[in-house]
Amino acid sequence: MIIKNLSNLENKNYYVVIIGSGPAGISVALELEKKGIYSLILEAGNLNNNPNSEEFLRSVSIGDHNGDFTSNRMRMFGGTSSIWGGNCNPMNISNFKDWPIKQPDLNKYTKKANEILNLKKKFTSQSFNKNLNIYNLVWSNIRFNENYFEHIKNSKFISLSLNTCFLNMNSLGNKIKTIECLSSNKIYNIKSNYFILACGGIENSRILLWLRSKNSQLLDKDLPIGKYYMHHPYHKVSEGVINYTKLRNFYSKKNFLNIPFVTCDSNIYLEAKNDFLLKNNIPNSGMYINFKNINIENNLFKQLRCAAPNFVKKLYDQINSNEIYEISINTLQEQEPIEENRILLSNQVDPNGVPLTKIFWKKLSSEKKSARIILEEIGKFLVEKEIGRLAIENYLYEQNADYDIISGNHQMGGTRVGNNKTDSVVDKNLKVHGVENLFVAGSSVFRTSGHCHPTYTIVQLSLRLADHIISIKS
Repeated sequence: MIIKNLSNLENKNYYVVIIGSGPAGISVALELEKKGIYSLILEAGNLNNNPNSEEFLRSVSIGDHNGDFTSNRMRMFGGTSSIWGGNCNPMNISNFKDWPIKQPDLNKYTKKANEILNLKKKFTSQSFNKNLNIYNLVWSNIRFNENYFEHIKNSKFISLSLNTCFLNMNSLGNKIKTIECLSSNKIYNIKSNYFILACGGIENSRILLWLRSKNSQLLDKDLPIGKYYMHHPYHKVSEGVINYTKLRNFYSKKNFLNIPFVTCDSNIYLEAKNDFLLKNNIPNSGMYINFKNINIENNLFKQLRCAAPNFVKKLYDQINSNEIYEISINTLQEQEPIEENRILLSNQVDPNGVPLTKIFWKKLSSEKKSARIILEEIGKFLVEKEIGRLAIENYLYEQNADYDIISGNHQMGGTRVGNNKTDSVVDKNLKVHGVENLFVAGSSVFRTSGHCHPTYTIVQLSLRLADHIISIKS
């Protein structure tokens, strides 16, 4: 049901109010609906992105990130899923070592998450060699704004109010009684049993920091709100030459079926195995190996002539055989959570008077170390099998060398999950420590980032949260 006038809701008590209509908020609502539980979704945007929404999303970047935090965040129904690439892979078991929630807890929601995201392929990972896995990337064609609007519009149990901006929460003791929101230039107070923040990796921290500044009695001053912020640094780390026929023949003998037929648009995705990570004390780095048509005039061949003259000589005899490809390798890196990387409130405010954010984020030496060690393992394999050669970017070996990254698209952390308030904001059920009826959904609760895109794990966690609320009602 679409709510066009909030005046009628001030005397109505929805069992759950969800602030935000991205994958997290919608997934919770869909699961509650199955049990006949009424929920109200409040969305600050409209059905389409409004250019004026940037005034609510601007952030000041401090440190190593020079990108903008507006183009990769959407203030509209469906949230950022309206522009996402669609990659949907779960986090690895090793990523949950420090979580109060473990991978088997989330595996219970695989079937339901696959249904919401319309995933048909199974998640598979096969051994590339003793230290590396090849990862089968799975993609969703779902756009939450396009696929779920009509369903919610016709739902008896889900209500949606668009153009409704959250302003404040009113509490009694450690319990939220109402929230204040702005709609059609009027302020309304909405009651509920439970409230869920599902506003994204940055906005969840922003709202909680704002609430604490207004009500220090509600949110403990020691809660690390905004701290341990993470995203996935993405950058080019290597290029090389590969005999694809030899690569395919080697693995066909071992029934290795996940290497695709190469075109210039295809890629292979590799990750390090857990034992290899532990042995080298590094976070993981997902490696996109991209194939492209060969160009013997570029600098790569000049480097290879010096480093591997015999191999290059053989290559020239095969250049026209359609067996030889150039490769470039980009990495999507797991970032270690550190307290210094954090989201803060700025002195600037949005049009509603709510402070905007400033974000401190820095590159970590462990990221360069991770990329370098995993690339060396890939290169060693290619040499041993006489399949190819890599030229690893020099900056990975230079201690103080700067390098360009693409980052900020996957915002995680800031309201991390944990067992106590000293290093976490929410407990294992995603309830804010010390507040009886306030929950947080989305990537902001991630305790570690992994190297996989976060959406699939977001949906799994949201379904688990819905189950928890259902159990309370029962």
